[in-house]
Amino acid sequence: MLDLLNRPLRNLRLSVTDRCNLRCEYCMPEDDYVWLPREDVLQFEETAALVDVF
Repeated sequence: MLDLLNRPLRNLRLSVTDRCNLRCEYCMPEDDYVWLPREDVLQFEETAALVDVF
């Protein structure tokens, strides 16, 4: 896989949940962060398939 500048992708960052409650500025900059609906979160099999493609 290549990025927009035709460089090979070497790393994959995978966030396995949006339910972390540490409130880091990086992930949740707003005070009123809205959680994703459960049906919008990838299932394990979907995530595994994406990792396999990478």
